[in-house]
Amino acid sequence: MSCTQRRLPSLTDALLDAAVAGVVREVGDAEIQRIRLIDHRIEMCEGEDTCLDPEVGRCTLDDDFERVVDLAEGAQGMLLAMPVYAGNVPAVLKIFQERLKSFMNARQRPFGNLLVGTIVHSRTMLTEPALASLFPWYLRLKNKNVASACVTQSGHPDLTRTAAVDLCTAVGRQLGMTLDVSRSPAADSAVPPVVQSPAAGRTALPVVQSPARPRCGDPAVSATGA
Repeated sequence: MSCTQRRLPSLTDALLDAAVAGVVREVGDAEIQRIRLIDHRIEMCEGEDTCLDPEVGRCTLDDDFERVVDLAEGAQGMLLAMPVYAGNVPAVLKIFQERLKSFMNARQRPFGNLLVGTIVHSRTMLTEPALASLFPWYLRLKNKNVASACVTQSGHPDLTRTAAVDLCTAVGRQLGMTLDVSRSPAADSAVPPVVQSPAAGRTALPVVQSPARPRCGDPAVSATGA
């Protein structure tokens, strides 16, 4: 799901493409459904709550909302990529979140019970607060975020020529590996799944170990020449 409010080409979609490539790398038979919210006419919720009336049971606004919901039918995972506008989620995503309220009383909620990978980018800062604002929505839908990436442009003229692409690919790979494990027969049995080695066809992300540093309470180390 691309949540940019820009038409193509966009940085959000480029970063999302990298994440999709990561998923496909781990799950070769993955079926990907791309959703660009800005390409659909989704009106703002009018707050009448008629959708919560059991006799109505659906949103009565006449737009593309239900079509977008249908696009996610049968999904097991979701990659969500968004820019930061005014320190928070884009308006197009916020509108979509509010419209999903119409399924509040449904047994199966669209875009729910998914494994999720999230990518947030901005020009300067506030990526982390924008990411945090998504989690109440994820919790309400019983989604599990398995990987996130926050990327700040910070003067780089083109983020697609930086390590941001590799970071987003890693988010996709992590989601793909988690999906692959969750759909394996071992995941449905009482026996813990066997983690295969790379030689057995299982890939693994590199572990980056931070250098050792003094801990609080350790004896102070004298600087050279002090």
